[in-house]
Amino acid sequence: MLLEVHERMQLLNLMPAEGGFEALKAIRRQREMLSFTLEEKNILELVNEAQPGGSFKTQWKGENAPQVVKDVPIDEYMTNFFRKKLAEMESNGKLTEQTMSLYEKFVIMYK
Repeated sequence: MLLEVHERMQLLNLMPAEGGFEALKAIRRQREMLSFTLEEKNILELVNEAQPGGSFKTQWKGENAPQVVKDVPIDEYMTNFFRKKLAEMESNGKLTEQTMSLYEKFVIMYK
């Protein structure tokens, strides 16, 4: 699936931190596929800034983002996970502008 920088970031944020053994293996593989290479980080000038409270905010050069569109393989388990999570966000009124394109790709296109 062709994913832009902000979509990859959002999918990484949606991924669970815990689950069964097989789920964790799938999550780890998917996290590796969505992660940014050193070359991509350099192109984007990707920077993580510490925020109050201990969280981080990631920023990048938007004008360089079209160079980093990536065809990311997503297995059936993770496709179903993302589809369910995004549909749940939509039904709860929790979609954002950043997750809207993912909702279109994972939910609307799969109907």
